[in-house]
Amino acid sequence: MSTPGMLTKQDEAISNVLKGLQQQIDDMITAGRTVQRIKEEVGQGWISGASSTFQEKLDDWMRRYHEVIAAFERFVESTQGASQIITNAEAEARAQAADGIYEGLQGA
Repeated sequence: MSTPGMLTKQDEAISNVLKGLQQQIDDMITAGRTVQRIKEEVGQGWISGASSTFQEKLDDWMRRYHEVIAAFERFVESTQGASQIITNAEAEARAQAADGIYEGLQGA
């Protein structure tokens, strides 16, 4: 049985990173929902100028937080694209290297 090649190991590492990044996005969305819920509770139970200011600050925070989440999602999409490029390159290299050079470079 041969040892997996370097690109396969890198694909696995990228896959693990993508899973971790997706979990981070999920956690960020949950945190944003929690902040939104707290804002709504404050708005319902605390009527004052300070409450309005607090809610405005939370709205501003939420707007910027959504920008961060969107940037993070774009990063994940880019990483997924890079992973696909590596996968395609590996498949193309295997197809092109019928003479065994590719496997020799992989240490197989």
